[in-house]
Amino acid sequence: MAGLSRRPVRILSLDSHLDASLGGDFSVYPEELRIIAKRTGVHSALCDVSGGIPSLRGTQRRQPPRAKVMVAIPERMLARHASDIELRLPRPLRAVSPQESVASVVEFLWTTMGIEVYPSPPKNLEALVTRMGESWLLDVDVDCMREMQDECYTQIRNTAPGVLQSMPNVVRFIGASRPEIITISEARVSAIRNGASRFNEFLAALRDMGYEVEESGIYESDRDVLRGIRVCWEFYRRVSRRLMSEHMEAMMAGNLADFEKAEETAARDFFRDRGYPS
Repeated sequence: MAGLSRRPVRILSLDSHLDASLGGDFSVYPEELRIIAKRTGVHSALCDVSGGIPSLRGTQRRQPPRAKVMVAIPERMLARHASDIELRLPRPLRAVSPQESVASVVEFLWTTMGIEVYPSPPKNLEALVTRMGESWLLDVDVDCMREMQDECYTQIRNTAPGVLQSMPNVVRFIGASRPEIITISEARVSAIRNGASRFNEFLAALRDMGYEVEESGIYESDRDVLRGIRVCWEFYRRVSRRLMSEHMEAMMAGNLADFEKAEETAARDFFRDRGYPS
């Protein structure tokens, strides 16, 4: 939406998940699944956003300073994310309390990736307006909004009011802060194509503010996306996670080569067996 006149100085992502990773060889995934697979590292990728969005490609050849990235995530979802990470760690490395676990995740994201975490709710989005500046990008994962839970792929059910963002609050924040460009993800194809959906109600509010809509990376159907999500999750659960456990000691010492070679070999057979030739 709209075009940046220059590389953004600041990027804010509204999300209900922390999609941050230290990288990963997405080339092991078949081409048609890579967009889905990369969902797990979106916030990391936003630090180098000018290579990935059509409106920004080719605007600069030199490597300028990285943009300042902030993720606004509901506090309860942040706690759930931290708990999931703890369960994957060896017992000696686990935090002693949920509060310590959250603090550890927040500190890691800041010191390792330069990603600032802003727990909202309960903190107010409008408190961020004065921090955004003139050249900035807003990334909206629609699953952050309570009204969108029937129209997104990663649904959060049975949440009380105030746990997630509300659509009116997000719209008010956009109107007050006026990001130069907005990216939107996670909406179901059926919601995008349904003129009466809450998603299109959200788009209408943005159009009323003067934004223009550009579509990119939309699949043919929800069925294709949901199948892709299932296959990617199965690959992670059955292959990548097992191999990471087997190679953990070497990986923690900085040696990724053996893991990457084993993953590439296993991926070839795994995806071919599920109808995704490499």
